Amino acid sequence: MVRDVSEVGEVARDIVARLESGVVDLEREPAKRWTLDPAGLRNAAWRFGFEVEPTAVAPNAVRFPHDYRPAQAEAVPAQTVPHAVGLGIIARAADTADLVDIATHYRSAFGRIVVLLDATADAARELAAGLPWIEVAHHPLAGDFAAQRNRLQDMMQTCWVLQIDTDERPDAALLDALGWLVAAADRDGLRSLGLPRRNLVDGVQSASYPDIQYRLNRSDIRFAGRVHERPVVQFVESSLALAGALDHRLDGERVRERTRIYEAMSTGAGRPEDEALLLAPFDPVAVR
Repeated sequence: MVRDVSEVGEVARDIVARLESGVVDLEREPAKRWTLDPAGLRNAAWRFGFEVEPTAVAPNAVRFPHDYRPAQAEAVPAQTVPHAVGLGIIARAADTADLVDIATHYRSAFGRIVVLLDATADAARELAAGLPWIEVAHHPLAGDFAAQRNRLQDMMQTCWVLQIDTDERPDAALLDALGWLVAAADRDGLRSLGLPRRNLVDGVQSASYPDIQYRLNRSDIRFAGRVHERPVVQFVESSLALAGALDHRLDGERVRERTRIYEAMSTGAGRPEDEALLLAPFDPVAVR
């Protein structure tokens, strides 16, 4: 943790230098104004493209616990490796252009792409006919995002699933990291990973960043919440995964309309504070 935002850049450089050395031992060589527990070190290592291995862990113990002990681990640069993560998309019939773009652009990045349409059987068949390398199913959303995501989870037939909406795209860094991220998660007993989302409103990055979304999950994970749905998972089985991001493109009018729609779906879900943050410009100095 860092107590002064102005120190973040200096701390980041110190963390990277320690990771590059191959050994991070904050008990033997503590930093002057910051520290990381084991889980915090793993988060930081993933953010800077490193994997870490704890130097001492008891049998059957959590490999990277959330506690106040100074982190001790060995570090190596992460390497891009093949993966079997499935890409799942919930969509409407009106999203056809985006679905074609996603399915075409990410065809070689995922062995399995599944679309669940809030539309008719005819619309699903029409989409599938034009994109024969993906699977298309249909089911009404009925105002329940968690239920729709759970249906998609059941359809995936892959151990890990990256779920996106049609206005979201995984960036190149996230695509490169997927293989080693899920391999590391499996080693550490993790079942749900929170990804940064970069919100671009009318083409300008908004202050709503990193806007963590738990979208990279094992396929047996269930979501809860009709709106602003989240995976149901024990805290110790989840982690941030800050290697790369989801790019989320919106227009300002859609942001305002979404607040009204969400509030109509569930009292309190409109969250006007989210709208204000999305419509405010990103200030890189504040998070440097």
